[in-house]
Amino acid sequence: MPDLDWEAYRTSPVFPRRVAMAHTLYREMDIDRIYSFRPERFAGYRVPTLLMVGEQSPPLFRHAADAVRSALPELTYVELEGQQHIAMDTAPGLFASTVKGFLLG
Repeated sequence: MPDLDWEAYRTSPVFPRRVAMAHTLYREMDIDRIYSFRPERFAGYRVPTLLMVGEQSPPLFRHAADAVRSALPELTYVELEGQQHIAMDTAPGLFASTVKGFLLG
């Protein structure tokens, strides 16, 4: 995260809540180590799906998004311009309008 974004994020109302949830990171990392994504398991899914990725998200997240896109080719894919992985915190208006646009068609 660029320094300017980091400073803004640290002063946001959500930051203390994120810090308070830091203890869950170990559990989440354990899941990452044991879960194996198999795209073929999702071949029959026909559920309206929105997948958002920050234009500047780290490669790890972009690769994961590409894997999901290959599994669900009918999904709606949106790159959030100028954003990284936490656009819901750094650009809540953009995030909300994208979700609202998807839900309302």
